[in-house]
Amino acid sequence: MGIGTGLVTPLGFAALSTTTPTSRLGQTMGAAEVGRELGDAGGPLLVGTIAGVAGLGLGIGLLGLGGTLLLTAMATSWRRQAT
Repeated sequence: MGIGTGLVTPLGFAALSTTTPTSRLGQTMGAAEVGRELGDAGGPLLVGTIAGVAGLGLGIGLLGLGGTLLLTAMATSWRRQAT
């Protein structure tokens, strides 16, 4: 999970910086950082809660599914902006 986060975070911020108008760059990057921090704080709590109720495998699986859905939504958004 740490390796994935280390790879995805810089790529996400680079994508944001290239697709955001200069006048809104600070606001966009700040909002993205807040979202990342909330994910860092809330992710372990969410996975821990699910793991406590249903098992660790399901907790990690659901976290992976959420990440996949997020990346899919981001890619779809980027494609729409490119056209």
